[in-house]
Amino acid sequence: MNKFQIIKLCFFIQGFWLLSCSKETVQEHSFYFWRTTTHLSTTEKQALQQHHVSKLYVRFFDVDYSSETKQPQPLGVVDSLELLPKNLSLIPVVYITNRTFLNLKEPEILPLAEHILQKINGLYPNYQELQIDCDWSEKTKMNYFNFLKTIKKLSKQSLKLTATIRLHQVKYPLRNGVPPVDGGMLMFYNMGNLHTMDGPNSIFDTEIAEKYTAYIKGYALHLDVALPIFRWYVHYRNGKIIGLITKKQSPETKDTLYFYDTKNGATFNVRQPLLAHGIYYETGDVLKHEALTDEALLKAATLLKENLSQENRTVVLYDLDDININYYETKTLENVFSSFNR
Repeated sequence: MNKFQIIKLCFFIQGFWLLSCSKETVQEHSFYFWRTTTHLSTTEKQALQQHHVSKLYVRFFDVDYSSETKQPQPLGVVDSLELLPKNLSLIPVVYITNRTFLNLKEPEILPLAEHILQKINGLYPNYQELQIDCDWSEKTKMNYFNFLKTIKKLSKQSLKLTATIRLHQVKYPLRNGVPPVDGGMLMFYNMGNLHTMDGPNSIFDTEIAEKYTAYIKGYALHLDVALPIFRWYVHYRNGKIIGLITKKQSPETKDTLYFYDTKNGATFNVRQPLLAHGIYYETGDVLKHEALTDEALLKAATLLKENLSQENRTVVLYDLDDININYYETKTLENVFSSFNR
């Protein structure tokens, strides 16, 4: 091979390498669906079409430990799945409280797994992926991981089993363990301290997020990612949190007869007692409004993208609801999804 042929070959190899490195990864777009009634509004249907959603992560039911029966109990079972668009693949999501695994004895793991699978199969038998949502702890990881292994053993071989992953679980894998599943869903939100009334936004804060992002790329599971489009009020009384007020329970804080704005829409105080949407407000209660602006949501997506390995993955927004969707410019949600393709 002469000198000219060697140089030509080097240029060819370099060009092929650059082409392969610049190849765009495939990102699927999806939403979480987190309510019991499945009727979709026109806005929600349009969002699914506009963002080319082909699969939907649907909360089928919760599982919590009952102090009365001393057994895990299903709660809030989804209704009328047949009302969801037929062109969507549904991924069942089951939320299980950490205290369920705190109270569970080893012989009870198998029956719990069996009952959960039976309930899912009765609601929607043709699923290819199952996701378990649990904010497990160091004390519960053994029970929880054994439960996941049992679910996998009882399921068909082709089932993809995934689990939600919080940022503290990514940062401390030796302490928290890595769940025995086929993949994880990184929940890139709920990272602040709700108990601190004057603290930063508990849904997303850049400074807090940056304390964890360096650990994401090295996590031992393939990670899909979820970003927040929800908002809520944190309800305080005498400086202590008494609850979260979400979606359709949100009070009409513009009603100056009962509320007054103390921080340009960020905090409201209660003027006089009020019962609204099943929630009681006392005079002096404080409501802290938390949401991500369009700019903050795009910042969260960019920060997450910068700390992910280059892989095909699903990008999910939490959650599909016309209240959440209408809060943002249409272009913003498009840019959130597309930012992961760059």
